[in-house]
Amino acid sequence: MSRHQDRVAIVTGSAAGIGRATVEKFLAEGARGVVAVDVNRDALAWAAGNDRIATLAGDLTDPAVNAEMVQLAVSRFGGLDAVALNAGIVVQGTIQRGSLEDYDRTMDINVRAVALGIRAALPELEKRPGGAIVVTGSVSGLFGDSGLWAYNASKAAVVNLVRSVALDIGHLGIRINAVCPGPVNTAMTANVAGKPMEGAMKARIPLQRFAEPSEIANVIAFLASTEASFVTGAELPVDGGVTCGTGQWATTGGRRSGHL
Repeated sequence: MSRHQDRVAIVTGSAAGIGRATVEKFLAEGARGVVAVDVNRDALAWAAGNDRIATLAGDLTDPAVNAEMVQLAVSRFGGLDAVALNAGIVVQGTIQRGSLEDYDRTMDINVRAVALGIRAALPELEKRPGGAIVVTGSVSGLFGDSGLWAYNASKAAVVNLVRSVALDIGHLGIRINAVCPGPVNTAMTANVAGKPMEGAMKARIPLQRFAEPSEIANVIAFLASTEASFVTGAELPVDGGVTCGTGQWATTGGRRSGHL
């Protein structure tokens, strides 16, 4: 495919999972180059030796790092067409037991860093037709979860940030959308693998499984492309249908496997 032929992209949170899959998707669809950004320098080693990938390690809550990733796209590849702001963390704990330090860090990475990334990218995106930003939200930003209050609050904030920014930048010809994954086979869900909780979660997903990172990357790549030229300010669940239900009952497939 050549959907991103000769385009230049930035992907944050690129060490693994959805971020790495998104970098690979952009390249598979013809991107001239991708700037892969992550806080963990060693975890970006997978990209070594690929002259179509420029890596950058840094804390995205720092405005200087956001400015640097944009400048790297320009200096290495000649401009910027698309940005996938995917970096994020999840911290568990109820509101009684969760610390405000964890809350502040979650909001910094999941919301502040996204706002900084948007602000840094806009001047370069405005220079080229078809500029697009895609933010990784979550179905946990559309509804609540037990024990994830800080994460829920941050993802709800980032989804509404996307809506608001779409209103501000549409006249510039730049689009912004949020992808809202359900459970995905990444490090964030590794703690439930093989445990009863995994079965209980799958019982509430109509497709009866977790997503693969590449399935989320496919949607990010579409929203970042000119094929989605009239889509902006949207929050798109990519969740196997989990948000179709109220959450009170297992799906038909889930009941057949013994869950209520």
